[in-house]
Amino acid sequence: MSERSDWFARPTSAFFLWCIPLAVGFATSRLGLPLGVAAAIWSALFVWMGAGCLINALRCHRLHCYISGPVFFLGALVTALLAAGMALGPHALTNTVGFTLVLALLSFLPEMIWRRYA
Repeated sequence: MSERSDWFARPTSAFFLWCIPLAVGFATSRLGLPLGVAAAIWSALFVWMGAGCLINALRCHRLHCYISGPVFFLGALVTALLAAGMALGPHALTNTVGFTLVLALLSFLPEMIWRRYA
């Protein structure tokens, strides 16, 4: 489709859908909250960002959003399990958040190889 319907290309919607949740998540990490609380917050933030990606994919067919939406939902699932008490080690939350964000960033690579809109 086009950049006109792409939320990621608009600074205001990109800020609201992805930058604010990331800022909240990183701030949460600095507050020293219990693991379950921090994991629950990250889970909700990943659902928010994943929903934004999938809705954007339906709106403008952006290739990155088709990939990053499910990545964020997978990150939300794992962080929800951590919030429920299924600890996978002392650094499980940090590793999960980092891995999810790296995969979301890597989802821009197919756009560089093929094209931005499917």
